[in-house]
Amino acid sequence: MRVVFFASAFPGAPGAGIDMVHVRRARALARHDSVVAVVPTPWAPRPAAALSERWAAYARRPRHAHLDGVLVLRPRYLQVPGSGPWAGVAMALGAVRCIRRLRARGRCDVLFAQGILPDGLAAVLLGRWTHTPVACLGRGTDVHGLPRSGLARRLAIFTMDRADGIAVVARALGRTLTHVAGARPITLLPNGIDLECFVPGDRAEARRRLGIEPRARLVLYVGRLAERKGIEELVDALARIAPAEPDVALALVGDGPLRAALVERATALGLAARIRFAGEVSHREVVPWMQACDVLALPSAAEGFPNVVREALACGRPVVATPVGDLPEVVDAGAGHLVPIGDLRALADALAATLQSSWDEAALRRRVAGMSWDANGRATHRFLQEVRAT
Repeated sequence: MRVVFFASAFPGAPGAGIDMVHVRRARALARHDSVVAVVPTPWAPRPAAALSERWAAYARRPRHAHLDGVLVLRPRYLQVPGSGPWAGVAMALGAVRCIRRLRARGRCDVLFAQGILPDGLAAVLLGRWTHTPVACLGRGTDVHGLPRSGLARRLAIFTMDRADGIAVVARALGRTLTHVAGARPITLLPNGIDLECFVPGDRAEARRRLGIEPRARLVLYVGRLAERKGIEELVDALARIAPAEPDVALALVGDGPLRAALVERATALGLAARIRFAGEVSHREVVPWMQACDVLALPSAAEGFPNVVREALACGRPVVATPVGDLPEVVDAGAGHLVPIGDLRALADALAATLQSSWDEAALRRRVAGMSWDANGRATHRFLQEVRAT
């Protein structure tokens, strides 16, 4: 079977961070099928003195490349500022020639869109124009906001009504889609984790490598520094437990729009010396941070089934998180604590209790032992075979 992996967000280099999940999914599927990634690449004109230079840089971007063995094609399209979910229409118009060429060359049996909006909307339009079966994968942010937006909700219903198959990476996302668009078959395809890479390791050696104080009691956050991730509450929780825990520290691995505000917040709370802003790192460079920490914290307001939590468990580290998405399936009293969203006192108490407890690394790892990318690739192959047969 020849699959076109259709994704608007796809890394441009092997060292990229969180977006590498797309590459790992495509690579896992490529063990069973021929896979080509089609990544619509936008030009979004804005008034600027250096407009010509920006256009030249955009024009120089390669239209095709190979990333971890996956062929990546990048058709261009014009992105209209403020188009929101309607961007899928522009993406489809920009990608249609590429998809038609792949169909003519026998390299496109099914379109596999990495999102409901805008990717899925683009894919169902392309499927109609090129007579190609379409599958859409709900991954998280493309699903969470649907109940709150009338336009996005209507476009999501339009997309799901015309897709030949719908899948999600977490059961909670499937429930949201059912609430939005009514009952219909939805397949569960949880992301895999790199069990060969994320393993328990020597905490002292990891800390030596990262320059972390050996006696520190380290809380770790890995992800984007953005709204609704609960990072502000995490900093405030650190301030609550710091007087009784003189060795407690926090490492924030990732970057995003909240970084400057978080630095200011840490300084105002007298925590500047206790919070390490590590910035964006490659996926493999997350491993020593996991091995160096005492607990991973993710007090997010919305998630699907975040890999970072399962990767921490694979490294034998407990987790403090909120009961969002499918996290209750792997996090309970035997693996850490789940706290109510936005409950600062509960978050601080859970962090303190987790830091004071002993944890069995092997038992934590067993909770995610079957969640490999190989398992994901096999399940995705079966799902797409059924979509193609419809």
